[in-house]
Amino acid sequence: MKNSKAAAATSPLKEDVSTTEYHSFDTLLSTVGVGRWTFFMFMSYLFWSMLLPYFSLGGAFYNPAVDHWCRVPQLDNSSWTMEQRMNYSIPWEYRGGRLERSQCQMFVRDYDVVAGLPWSPDLATSPEEAATLSTRTCDSWHYDTSTFETTVAMEWDLVCGRAGLNPFFQSFYFFGTAVGEPFMGLLADRFGRRWVISGAALLFAITAISSALVPLYSLVLAARFVLGMIHPIIGPAYIQGMEACPSQVRTVLGLLSTAPFAITGMLFGTWAYLQREWRTLQLMCTAPVALLILQTPFMDESPRWLMLQGRCEEAANSLLKAARWHGVTLPPRHKLVALLHKLRLESAEGGKDVTATMDGEVWGNGKVGGCGGKVAGWWRSATVLVQTPALRTITLALFGCWFCTGVTFWGMSLSGTTFSTDPFLYMVLSSLMEIPGYTCFTPVVLRFGRRNVLAFNFAVCSAAILTILATPKSYTWMIFSLALVGKLFITGSYGLLYLASSELFPTCLRSRGLNMSSMMARLGSIVSPFIIKILATTYWWAPSVLFGACAGVGCVFALMLPDSTNKPITDTVDQLELLYGSRASSSSSIEKATVVPLNTPTQDTTDTKQDRGDDNV
Repeated sequence: MKNSKAAAATSPLKEDVSTTEYHSFDTLLSTVGVGRWTFFMFMSYLFWSMLLPYFSLGGAFYNPAVDHWCRVPQLDNSSWTMEQRMNYSIPWEYRGGRLERSQCQMFVRDYDVVAGLPWSPDLATSPEEAATLSTRTCDSWHYDTSTFETTVAMEWDLVCGRAGLNPFFQSFYFFGTAVGEPFMGLLADRFGRRWVISGAALLFAITAISSALVPLYSLVLAARFVLGMIHPIIGPAYIQGMEACPSQVRTVLGLLSTAPFAITGMLFGTWAYLQREWRTLQLMCTAPVALLILQTPFMDESPRWLMLQGRCEEAANSLLKAARWHGVTLPPRHKLVALLHKLRLESAEGGKDVTATMDGEVWGNGKVGGCGGKVAGWWRSATVLVQTPALRTITLALFGCWFCTGVTFWGMSLSGTTFSTDPFLYMVLSSLMEIPGYTCFTPVVLRFGRRNVLAFNFAVCSAAILTILATPKSYTWMIFSLALVGKLFITGSYGLLYLASSELFPTCLRSRGLNMSSMMARLGSIVSPFIIKILATTYWWAPSVLFGACAGVGCVFALMLPDSTNKPITDTVDQLELLYGSRASSSSSIEKATVVPLNTPTQDTTDTKQDRGDDNV
């Protein structure tokens, strides 16, 4: 009898009067509440959001477009002004619809003859004489340093024949994010949020500082790729904070999560205005990484992750620490540990059900791998997002929307020298547009629905950008304002796409669908620097036409989507076909047809916000 009582007392499954009110981990967090500990759990996310925009937007100030023209070494020591040297050595050409000095050609002359002579009107090149002179390409250049003292392109002469290497400075970063995105989440799930975040901060610091000091462009590109691979760490940092946050305030914190990125973008424009040398500016902007490194000894691991890993004693210590900081009471330590063991076992049993659902019930009633053989199973898994008509339409339309949004959003963010005469003010105001862009469309969506507002945002963005083509170049403030309108509405599309994607993909495919959609946006972001750096130098209208047309195509894709407003979230593909297919049923029929009810709103919200934090910077 005594042995049975002792066993019952030590069993983690034993119910206790003081713990019966805690039927889930969220109820524990609700008791802990919001306070200092919650803020400390969000500090990693805050510090990363104060750091990453300086590098994801780095091309705007580390490697902006600057005017340049051929350098004639024989005239370097002459008393001639720069305008007189250009008159004697640089031909005129039409560029961007305007007559300007050539950036890559120079007259073929004997410059040694005039090197020591003072300037006289007789040396001025008349139009008639210029028409008779032959030209050649140059191998060194003068750069306009009135706005930027040094840039990446200036240092390695990434112009004219080497201009094709210029966009890689920005694209390598975006390519790194596409490669690193799946790995950061896997590492954080395997080894914990705390140590992966800390290790990423240390590697980021070393790489960022090194990239500002190395003498070779190839090493800079390699460093940019590594920095891009680390960029998705913002996802685990966000999850760490959300996993320590009571459910009733997650929505508010989710809406506020984009504000630090916008504020950092505004600060980037300010620091770049004060410091015009790219290496020094990058070293300055690396400073926030010190905060990430210094907080490591004081950072707690996510107690939810610890519980799921079976480390319930450590999870209990974190929760009791939070309770002390917030002035609330939790069950005694031994009872709390037993409760966490119980919740972990319940979660593990639910996880098995979810796994069974995803592996065997994706199609509602049939097995995914029932076609015979591993090849057939692999093929069905690879094409799972396009297997049925409604799911295929949703997937292709969302992929198109995401790609067009990636091209336009990042193109407009990095086009300070294209759409404005003041790139610093453009960065400040375009970053400011992100705050209302992510928050102010919520009541409009509730009134008019997801699809209509998404298509409207794309359409307005497209109209604003294309209107720039018809605006006289002398109306600089009108061009500036139209670009900001485009940025505002494409930001609204970005935020709304996360909501639409999380609602349209069924639960069994939601994470996969969101990850693949985010990958489409990554591909778009890789393309945008080539439009700005290559096409814009030859065709002044290219950014407006391509970004505006891309937003217009996004509008067409948006209209292909079904509207998920006031519709139930589906769990299986069969339910999705019933709701959005050619023979759609009512919402009540869908709810009755639920095959396996999966109630994972916290997981889906966390995944969605992880992607948004990742794409936003």
